[in-house]
Amino acid sequence: MTARDVLTILGAYARSFGESLVDKPTINKSILSNNIKFYKTLKWINILASFLLFVPVFGSIRDFNLPHMVGYLIMASFGYSTWIFQGITGVPIYEETRFLTLLHLTLHSFFGIWLEFYNNFPLFDGFLHCFGGFWGGFSLFPFIFGSAIAWSNLPPKAVAWKVWLSGMSIVNMIGVFWEIGEFISDKIFGGYPGYRMAQESLDDTMLDLIFNNFGATIGILLFWWYLKRSKDINTFVRDMGNKLGEFFVKEKELLRR
Repeated sequence: MTARDVLTILGAYARSFGESLVDKPTINKSILSNNIKFYKTLKWINILASFLLFVPVFGSIRDFNLPHMVGYLIMASFGYSTWIFQGITGVPIYEETRFLTLLHLTLHSFFGIWLEFYNNFPLFDGFLHCFGGFWGGFSLFPFIFGSAIAWSNLPPKAVAWKVWLSGMSIVNMIGVFWEIGEFISDKIFGGYPGYRMAQESLDDTMLDLIFNNFGATIGILLFWWYLKRSKDINTFVRDMGNKLGEFFVKEKELLRR
């Protein structure tokens, strides 16, 4: 990655973050309500949560726990991924999607590791994997569905199967990469003082993947149920698919030059 790439990402984040602050109507959208007060409340909760992710980062500097510091920095960086993605592609992100992303990262980083919920509450890890699957299914659904109805002429039943299978496949892929990350982390930092082993056994790994699928199923079903009740969301999701298509066309033209 070059300095120009870094500046491009930072510029995209700044532009997207600024559009969120000024409530640009073509970018900012709530899925659950058209109430502007609800949207603004959720927006500011998201902004505050993105800053909350940096509390463990600075705390780990004082304690100088290297594996925790690295993990906190990665989670804090991921906290801004939705703004960066929105700024680079122009694809609108639901505030609920941003909220679920930041909530999952905060539960893992701030509560799970920093406040030691993983050590104090045995069921917390399973809950978080289930919630992670729910976040994946619920968050990916608009992109997959929007792309399907914007780019193809598939019949409704085929679109439903495409969304379901694609969503579950991506969630499982993310889950597998997460488990690989835990495995690598355990191998590197296993003997480090204060480090909590992420994978205690094969049962732990398999249950994590099962919880991921369970949560993803709930997320997809919930979004599908809501989609059938709302007409406005169909247009917005289609616009998301069109924006994705425009972005990939531009990228393809740039590569040809």
